[in-house]
Amino acid sequence: MGKLDGKVAVITGAGSGIGRASAELLAREGARVAIVDRDFARAQETAQLIGGTDRAIVIKANVTNESEVAEMVAQVLREWGQIDLLHNHAGILHPKDASILEIEEKTIDETLGVNVKGQMLVAKHVARAMSKTGGGAIVSTASDLSFVALPGVCGYVTSKAAIAGLTRSMAVDLAPHDIRVNAVCPGFIYTGMTAGLSANTEALDSMRDSYLIKRLGQPSDVASAVMYLLSRDAGFVTGSLLVVDGGHIVQ
Repeated sequence: MGKLDGKVAVITGAGSGIGRASAELLAREGARVAIVDRDFARAQETAQLIGGTDRAIVIKANVTNESEVAEMVAQVLREWGQIDLLHNHAGILHPKDASILEIEEKTIDETLGVNVKGQMLVAKHVARAMSKTGGGAIVSTASDLSFVALPGVCGYVTSKAAIAGLTRSMAVDLAPHDIRVNAVCPGFIYTGMTAGLSANTEALDSMRDSYLIKRLGQPSDVASAVMYLLSRDAGFVTGSLLVVDGGHIVQ
């Protein structure tokens, strides 16, 4: 028996990295998983890793487009009749992110569009579905940069700080509907999004040395935290920000 037997989960940004690890773990624990990504081929790869057409469906959607988000939710409901769990993960680290002195308007719009607007739209439509079928649980992906800052990534830091506030706001708004809302706040995790930094061994060594736990994070580390927050084990937890960063920000 898995902890999520009988549950239906939606995971955005599930085509790679943390989203993929989350999809795999939730499926192993018994959930049926809707794998949502704007890259359909990568989402299909995730589904193949899970195995079994009755366990996963693949949906291509741009989370910044409300009509696509609404159709994504409708497709899940047509397939399985309910949505119990959401890992609201889709996000970007824009290649042209910069300091406040240099950041371009297009970069601001694209970063906040995916990382903030996208999460809000997905949460809106999924929560509406949850409220009609007895409630559920939502986990957003924020960052340890919701609390501290690094230079040169003003857009990303701002967007992730916004997710911390969004998590608290949704927890208040959705409690009457029996929907819990929390967020995971990863530190540096080996993913496709961080591949550029991964090639810089000097930077990686410096980052590793700055962590209390002397290694860098893996997608499975974050997926385990997501699993906890979505499961009944966290049944009395809402409005919380769970930091998964090897002790980076406590120093």
